Amino acid sequence: MKSYNFILGYKHIHFVGVGGISMSALAKLCLHNGVATSGSDKTKTDITTELEHLGAKIYYKHNKKNILGADLVVFTTAVGQDNPEVQFAKTCGIPVLERAEFLGKVAKNYKNVIAVAGSHGKTTTCGMIGSIFKVAGLNPTMLVGGQTASGNLILGDKQYLIVEACEYKEHFLKLLPNVAIIMNIDYDHPDYFKTATNYALAFQKFAKKAKNMVFIDEKYSIFVPKATTFGSFGKYSAQHIKHFEDKIKFDVYKSGDFFASIVLNAIGRYNILNALCAISVADFYKIDKKHIALGLKKFVGIKRRYEYMGKLGTNVVITDYAHHPTQIKNCILATKEVYSKPITVVFEPHTYSRTKAFLNQFVGALSMADNVILLPTYSAREKLIKGATSKNLFNTLQKKMDAVKYVRSYKKCLEQLKLLSNNIILILGAGSVINLAQQIKQNFLSSLNSKTTQNQISTPNLKTIKSK
Repeated sequence: MKSYNFILGYKHIHFVGVGGISMSALAKLCLHNGVATSGSDKTKTDITTELEHLGAKIYYKHNKKNILGADLVVFTTAVGQDNPEVQFAKTCGIPVLERAEFLGKVAKNYKNVIAVAGSHGKTTTCGMIGSIFKVAGLNPTMLVGGQTASGNLILGDKQYLIVEACEYKEHFLKLLPNVAIIMNIDYDHPDYFKTATNYALAFQKFAKKAKNMVFIDEKYSIFVPKATTFGSFGKYSAQHIKHFEDKIKFDVYKSGDFFASIVLNAIGRYNILNALCAISVADFYKIDKKHIALGLKKFVGIKRRYEYMGKLGTNVVITDYAHHPTQIKNCILATKEVYSKPITVVFEPHTYSRTKAFLNQFVGALSMADNVILLPTYSAREKLIKGATSKNLFNTLQKKMDAVKYVRSYKKCLEQLKLLSNNIILILGAGSVINLAQQIKQNFLSSLNSKTTQNQISTPNLKTIKSK
């Protein structure tokens, strides 16, 4: 393989499925290295538009002609190897790499690779670590599967790379991290991992890849007994926790001794765990406690991670990427910690295999809400599986709670939401349901602008009347 800088070994790299959040970050990295970059995807989005503005050539239809001139083709699992561009590249003898392989090779350019793995919390934890390192002046590079305040790619030097390590199809085994982090091990991706044991074993393999240190939530330390732990009874723990509507305050203890006081501009106990992980990593790299506290205080969150979208009438609307029963449960619990209003969950199941495998767990999590509206399953990469649809979930959930509805479209869902008053609406899912949340946000902002304009017009008139 070409010598490092790995990316600079190629003149033109083409990304199949470039609109994905992780793929687009890698494409940006290539562009910033001065490598000719192209890509293809089905639809034009804010992500692809940004890439075009940065200089990438983007095609909105998969066609073998799109790869002409490329000397490397990178594809994502969501696209698959049967894609015509991937197939044509192989026919022409053009090197082809799956996204995880490409990332693994890119990561070798960096002295310290900090890889964050786990079923949930990867993106947020990466963001927290990145914020701490930035405040400490360490100038990290960060590649994440979500949009931080600075985007999904933060460019730094070659000293530190903070990156998400995806467990799907054991992709994280392509990385050789200095520090490996395991946030949690909640069985997921049943389309690939046939049992929970298979899933846990993959994380054990990942932990063995770490050169220097492994950090893990103490609840899962049985899988990696020699790892440094964080959590309720871990080496790094949180005490004196105070929940507010928009933040959490707590004290961190290290091996039973006071370490630092933390203010986190987020809610939910799961974010305390994310922060404890970030703190443990920062402490390993001997970052000053003041920088740790300030870095966490400055962290403003990730888009689609408990993101406030505005109001719909008297209802508060929040969206989250939650698509696993544990994530749904955490979102509802976080909401109950700060709000005393009824909770309505809008949920778009993600993949048929996940819906089938965790049907009862979904029922248990969703029934914690006061009202539930189910949308059709977002199939992603899958074909229909009998008995694994959102309608099947609805039929089962109906046996446990009355306030559940099934709607076939975002339009019908919005009609139902407009009937509510004084609710907290949680719009949850990893698919296109974000479009519904964004529509509500746009309508809310338009309403605010309209009210502002009306006030600007009416105020002079009032003054005129008073002056007469």
